[in-house]
Amino acid sequence: MGDGCCTGFARCILVVFNIIFVLSGGGILGAGIWLKVDPDSVNIQKLISVDSHDTAISSTAYVLIGFGGVVFLVGFLGCLGGIKQWKWALGMYIFFLVIIFLGEFSGGIMAAVYKSKVTDELGTTLKKSIAEYKNSSIIEDAWDAVQKTIHCCGVTSYKDYKDYAHFNATVSVPESCCRGKYVDCYTEASNNATKSYKSLNTEGCLNSLQDQLKSNLSIIIGVAIGIAMIQLLGILLACKSCRSSDVDNMREKIKGKMDMRERKDERGRNLSVLFHALDNSRDAKPYLLLANRLDVQLIDAAYSANSTIVQNGLEDAAALDFCYKDKSVFWTDVSLAKIKRTWIERPKNAEDIIVSGLVSPDGLACDWIAEKLYWADSETNRLEVSNLNGSFRSVLFWEELDQPRAIALDPLTGWMFWTDWGEVPKIERAGMDGDRKTRSIIIDKNIHWPNGLTIDYADNKIYWADAKVKYIASCDYDGKNHREVVAGEKILSHPFALTLSDRTLFWTDWQERSIFSCDKITGSNIRPIMENIYSPMDIHVFSASRQPSRPDRHPCTINNGGCSHLCLISPKKPFFACACPTGVKLLNKTTCAKGVEQLLLLARRRDIRKISLDMPDHTDVVLPLNEIKHAIAIDYDPVEDQVYWTDDEVRAIKRAYLDGTGEEVVIRTGVYHPDGIAVDWIARNLYWTDTGTDRIEVARLNGTSRRVLISDDLDEPRAIALDPAAGQMYWSDWGKVPKIEVANLDGSSRQVLINSSLGWPNGLAIDIHATPKKLYWGDAKHDKIEVSDVDGTNRIVLVDEKQNIPHLFGFSLLGDYIYWTDWQRRSIERVNKHNGTDRKVIVDQLPDLMGLKAVSVFNYSGTNPCAHYNGGCSHLCLYTADQGVVCACPMGLELVSNGKTCIVPEAFLLFTSHHDIKRMSLETNHRIRPIPIKGVKTALAIDFHIADDRIYWTDGDLKRISRAFLNGSALEPIVQYGLTYPEGIAVDWVAKNIYWIDTGMKRRIEVARLDGSSRRVIIWKDLESPRALAVNPPDGYIYWTDWSTQKLERAALDGTMRETIRTEIGQVHGLTIDYGEKRLYWTSLDQKVIASSDLNGQDMVRVITDQVPQPMGLTLYHDFIFWADWQRQTIERANKSSGTNRTTIQSSIDNVRDILVFHSSRQSGINSCKDNNGECSHLCLAHPVNHSSGTTHHCACPTHFRLNVDNKTCSAPKTFLLFSQKNTISRLVINNDDFDPDTPEVVLPIPQLKNIKALSYDPVKHFLYWIEGKNMVIKKAAANGTLVSTVVTNQNGEHRPFDIAVDPYSRVLYWTCAKKNTINITGLDGTPVGVIVEGDHYVPRYIVLNPLGGHMYWTDMGSHPSIIRASMDGTARIKLFDSELDRPGPLAIDIEGNKLYWADSRLNRIECSDLSGGNRKNLVDQDVSNPRGMAIFGNFLYWIDKQQHVISRVEKTTGKNRSFIQGRLESLSDLLVARDLVSEDLNHPCAKNKGECSHICVPDNAGKARCSCPLDLMLKLDDKTCADPPTCSPEQFTCESGELHCIPTVWRCDGTNECADGSDEKGCPICHTHDEFKCDIDHCISIKHVCDGEAQCLDHTDESNCDPHSETTTNCKDDHCPATEAKSSPSKVVATWTIVIVVGLLAIVLVFVFVFACRRRTPRIIYEDRSDMSQLKPLNSLPTGETTLNTLSSHGGKSHETGLSSVSMPMYDRNHVTGASSSSSTVTQYPKETLNPPPSPVTDRSVYAGAYSGYSSNSPSTVRSYRPYKLRIHNIPPPPTTPCSTDVCEESEPYCTKKYYHQSISELYSYDPYPPLPTPYFSDDMSGPPSPPSTERSFFNPYPPPPSPVAESSDC
Repeated sequence: MGDGCCTGFARCILVVFNIIFVLSGGGILGAGIWLKVDPDSVNIQKLISVDSHDTAISSTAYVLIGFGGVVFLVGFLGCLGGIKQWKWALGMYIFFLVIIFLGEFSGGIMAAVYKSKVTDELGTTLKKSIAEYKNSSIIEDAWDAVQKTIHCCGVTSYKDYKDYAHFNATVSVPESCCRGKYVDCYTEASNNATKSYKSLNTEGCLNSLQDQLKSNLSIIIGVAIGIAMIQLLGILLACKSCRSSDVDNMREKIKGKMDMRERKDERGRNLSVLFHALDNSRDAKPYLLLANRLDVQLIDAAYSANSTIVQNGLEDAAALDFCYKDKSVFWTDVSLAKIKRTWIERPKNAEDIIVSGLVSPDGLACDWIAEKLYWADSETNRLEVSNLNGSFRSVLFWEELDQPRAIALDPLTGWMFWTDWGEVPKIERAGMDGDRKTRSIIIDKNIHWPNGLTIDYADNKIYWADAKVKYIASCDYDGKNHREVVAGEKILSHPFALTLSDRTLFWTDWQERSIFSCDKITGSNIRPIMENIYSPMDIHVFSASRQPSRPDRHPCTINNGGCSHLCLISPKKPFFACACPTGVKLLNKTTCAKGVEQLLLLARRRDIRKISLDMPDHTDVVLPLNEIKHAIAIDYDPVEDQVYWTDDEVRAIKRAYLDGTGEEVVIRTGVYHPDGIAVDWIARNLYWTDTGTDRIEVARLNGTSRRVLISDDLDEPRAIALDPAAGQMYWSDWGKVPKIEVANLDGSSRQVLINSSLGWPNGLAIDIHATPKKLYWGDAKHDKIEVSDVDGTNRIVLVDEKQNIPHLFGFSLLGDYIYWTDWQRRSIERVNKHNGTDRKVIVDQLPDLMGLKAVSVFNYSGTNPCAHYNGGCSHLCLYTADQGVVCACPMGLELVSNGKTCIVPEAFLLFTSHHDIKRMSLETNHRIRPIPIKGVKTALAIDFHIADDRIYWTDGDLKRISRAFLNGSALEPIVQYGLTYPEGIAVDWVAKNIYWIDTGMKRRIEVARLDGSSRRVIIWKDLESPRALAVNPPDGYIYWTDWSTQKLERAALDGTMRETIRTEIGQVHGLTIDYGEKRLYWTSLDQKVIASSDLNGQDMVRVITDQVPQPMGLTLYHDFIFWADWQRQTIERANKSSGTNRTTIQSSIDNVRDILVFHSSRQSGINSCKDNNGECSHLCLAHPVNHSSGTTHHCACPTHFRLNVDNKTCSAPKTFLLFSQKNTISRLVINNDDFDPDTPEVVLPIPQLKNIKALSYDPVKHFLYWIEGKNMVIKKAAANGTLVSTVVTNQNGEHRPFDIAVDPYSRVLYWTCAKKNTINITGLDGTPVGVIVEGDHYVPRYIVLNPLGGHMYWTDMGSHPSIIRASMDGTARIKLFDSELDRPGPLAIDIEGNKLYWADSRLNRIECSDLSGGNRKNLVDQDVSNPRGMAIFGNFLYWIDKQQHVISRVEKTTGKNRSFIQGRLESLSDLLVARDLVSEDLNHPCAKNKGECSHICVPDNAGKARCSCPLDLMLKLDDKTCADPPTCSPEQFTCESGELHCIPTVWRCDGTNECADGSDEKGCPICHTHDEFKCDIDHCISIKHVCDGEAQCLDHTDESNCDPHSETTTNCKDDHCPATEAKSSPSKVVATWTIVIVVGLLAIVLVFVFVFACRRRTPRIIYEDRSDMSQLKPLNSLPTGETTLNTLSSHGGKSHETGLSSVSMPMYDRNHVTGASSSSSTVTQYPKETLNPPPSPVTDRSVYAGAYSGYSSNSPSTVRSYRPYKLRIHNIPPPPTTPCSTDVCEESEPYCTKKYYHQSISELYSYDPYPPLPTPYFSDDMSGPPSPPSTERSFFNPYPPPPSPVAESSDC
């Protein structure tokens, strides 16, 4: 004991001593600094340093600074060693202390020795220095300063100056020797006055300097020796402490070995032995059950090393409890939001208890008597209970709870207790049965963050821990006898959970990561039980004593107390109460209802929930369903208790039972954006609306018998509601003309009810019990709820916009109330349906709300005939208001004559009727039904492909060929570019090709694959007016007719072997083939007959000759021909051979153009292309039998493509001509340096071309670039029409691109701007590079590049039109031509021929010259009208003649042999030749990574890459990278070039080159600083003339700062003037303050370190090593970035002229017309404090990223921030409406998902004024919640239409 006291005393003395030692070191350091900065000392050092062999004195300051710093650091090391008892620190401290002691001792001896030397040699040194007075400005300044300071002159006297030549008789002493007027001083020195000297200092400086040096050395020697003596004591004390530390370490090692041995022994025990110990050692130290986030452990409190992992591999175990009876352990996982259970004896049998409806289950408690589980959820703010297996879950308390945390039970008395650390922290108690009358607050004073809670069953007390106030306290059950057990920050860092065992209290501490214990009565005997725990959470003493038995059996243990469901212990007689599962009513004291009677079914984005309306808690229960991606609409079938919902992302309709079982997909195909759904519970049918297909469809409830009811005149159908008993359906449409419509359930009798004063009618509901029936709807745009009669009359507003309904979506009616979901308020609300009063919020702050359905589970009514045996219908029974039962068939089936039964038809007719394609049964009833295809304008010809049930048709108005399935789904255009009037069409069902005739200006026959790919022109010559078309794949022929020549022709399938087989057949419109009989049939309009011939055109027979005034379409089936007559408006049939048995099968049908029979017999037969497409990569074309090749087929390529040598695959053209018209880009092939006249032009399939102005081509990536004149943007696309994007945007109309040119090597685009008159460069990927040409004298227009030569050429329309050449970076500009030009137009360059070509649209001529401007000549000067695009290829020059609508060419050298290669081309705009690069081109110096240049790469004359920059940037010293030019402040000088741009102005002309190019020293005058003054205008005057009353500087700066009141000759006020005596005093002040500041800072650092170390030294072990903690992430992480100083912007390819951005034009997406958000959420509740408004949940599920501090991702790998760290800001108004339409991404998630931080609490919370410690705060720049908007709609964008969840993919 005595040794310990002695050691402790020694350590304290050691710490105190080292504090003095540190201060001493600071003193030495300060003395050295003082010697270095004090003006007197500096000047003395200068004087005595003349002798270069003597450096001892001048080095004194550095020696003092060095030793002072070392002493300071070593003293600091000694403090740490004394406090921490670190042996290594003490050892190093002793070592350095000895070194310092020896150094100081040696220094003292040296100072004593040198003291005499300084005294002896100082005089000699001074005399040497005075001899150099005029030769060295340093010596001169030093002598002047010393003489003025100590009022002396010379070494021994002023006469010393006379001995040197630089002082004459006139000026015998320097001015610094004078103390009066200079004139009198000179007189006295010159006259050697014997009288008293008034103006001259006569004493020498030697004696004064010797006195100063002696006094300074004496002080230093004394201080050093004194400190050294003190250090001896420090060494002794350190040795004592070090020895004591060795003893302590030895003890720890011995203890550690014993612990290790015990640990190994303990690990050898198995769990059965552990249980035996638990049961048989009641008096021993208890076992502790600990939740450690990643595992659950059982710890021996006596030997903490003896721990057993009960369950590991957990996500986020927080709260736990146990049931000792069966050794089961329960815990909550806040990451998985589950409650789980395992058994200590069977730890591998873990199971889920509660898996849904949890968010943050922070508290858990087990009722071991009634076998119930209780928990608290601090997010949902509920206290709940269930059986131990999770069944019969029930909510006990849900009101007036604000973040409940810990919960504890006393089943012996029936009380439960819980802590609440919300806005009003408190501890409450209530009966375990949830009786509200028993609820009371027992603690609400001096409580802030109540975390842990436990019960002392023996004394009927509760204990709790407060993590903010740092105490553990107890009280009686009623809150009385409150007392603190343990308190103080030194003892409690952050207590979390508590438990008890007899007199011992245990708790976990977050910050210390430990378990501690103390006496529960006195709080004494505090000691750590277990340390270095990963993340200690909840803790319990695992002992039978913590779950004592009752003396008698509780009623709940006997037959469950007679309760049907839950028996809960109560503190009041009869000491139990029966309870029901959530939402179920208790019918009497013991029996619950059979289920929920009235409920809300809610579709959220990721789940389906049900909310009971029977109970006031309105708890939402999540149905355990899978694969819900984006639920939207919802309905309910009360007959089978099934829920139906639509999923917009999965594109399906699903159903499941109310308990979540039986989940299945009902409709899985042909569903795109199903917004509305309705169940006909009587007829057992399902109706839905689809805004993707714009249809209303019906099917059986199991998804069979699907049928389209309405497809016409639907724009954006949304909500749908049924009145099955009346046979009517109602739906809303929020398209361009919003409306509400009604129709029969079969789609008939359609009528518009409401079409005025509607915006976005989202919700719809029918009150079928009202008299008269009422129709209710919600308008999300006008923010109101309205009602009318079901016929649309008596319309009134029930709830208007003043009542704050910011964005209604889901809508339903039940009983007397209307219910709706609100996207913005994130709530479910209700209002009285009669008067709009009694408004109530059912559920608040729940995000992602979608559809809603209010249902009465057991009470439903209504019937109709379809309820009995499906109305006698075989498939669909559709009850109607006016026709009664209507039986209907699904698509593909037909109703037989009985009107009840549907059959698969053998065949049916398809025909076009203007804007419809219809089908007609060939059965006796001949019923017509339109195929639901949207958007047909003028259907001309039709065909089908039997193998995939698709139909194909041509549309004359849309100029396209389309296809769709027979049910109208999967509509897609397959050919939509380059068609003028597509009429005839025929499908090759064997090779899967399609043929068509274009009868417009192009007049050609083409073929393509059935999907429109591999398009090829097969016949384009000698076609005058082709019309009807038929194909015979088995024989390898196509047949067509020509109206002009009245011929019937045929050719092989590739267009060869063309021949006329019949003439004078008239104007044939219909043509068909009888494949069985090998005959042709056709209809002749002018001859008014239907005729037939064999396949060779022979054996012609007139089949029908009378009463066919205008026969159109013609088809054949079996023995009959069918035709349509335009004039008679009939469809008729007759015998195909004789024309007999003529029958009109349909009349009064108009506009029928084409007709065919859909039957397999019409597509029979095969050829060699059937298998694997004949092994062809593109087209397989079968040959006729007599084909000259002797082969059965051959492979063909798309037009302009070439067949490779393998005769199977194809290659794209290498060289071709591109020309643009207004809305198209076409291609012509050039072969062998010449135009190929045997190949037609083709239109490239590039979409959305509008008003093309200019073209360019990238031969590397094969992309086209063009200027779109409508929007003035530059776009690009691949040659196949894909990957369309915008390269140069023009959002604010700041540009007007005129011409473009691609540099394929540097991968950039050059373009001229007609608005700003600039030449700009943009990367081919859209990255802006910058402007290279601009200025008042430049008006660039057409541009052409010579990348190989590094030049560009442009026409300039300035004051004098000219053609200019420049380097490709815009430099080295040369005006080639400026005469004989009027309006120089397009340019072309011939690199091989070294020629430049240009056209003049005013002079109407084409000229050329060589590339340097020489040899100018006229090439073409006749018949050149308005030339536009121009290009060179081979030996020819090509150009566009816009006026004559042709493309012309001439020989490029002579201008001769002019020809037109293409004519009749309207709206021509540009032309170019595209040629792929060859391998030699890749050797270009800029081809590889742009020559390593950051912006512009230009080849130089040597063939190397030269980097350059746009005008607003400058090249850095690396000659590669461009950077922003300097933006120097007015106080700075701008260097002309180099890395360093800005320097202080005072560095200008200072004799040193700070600028890399030396521009700061150019043109500077040279002034002698010791005797000359520098004027501001850079010239020098004598310093004597400063402030002499006369201006010598031209700018008067020598007289501008003088003091007129001064009595001295130099009346100066600032440092422009010569130095005077008064100017030395500030230097002394500076030196003094320097020492004070340095010493003060050192003292502050020392005090801070000492206090910090002392605070950390507590009776507990302090944990410094936290290496096992998970890696931390900041609460609100931000991406890092760099900012360039003194620049206009951080440059990333920016140009202030172009202002361009790389923004790609998105493909069409529905979000812009929906107003819907793409935000999403994966959690269940939204916190009240969240300030961001809710998203309008739509399609994109990818946008959530928590933006608030404390919220992290939902990834299990992130550290979950425990619930205490969640900010609670109350009294915040509802969030505003969704800003920026409803497509704005949500900025926050409602709940954090990883909830436990592991930073020390002192790191996270070093201040108090913010919410309680477990609560995270906002960032510093957020002082509080924002003010609410003046109106709820002020944040809402009025433009987008309603938030229909339809967009396929959208991201904000």
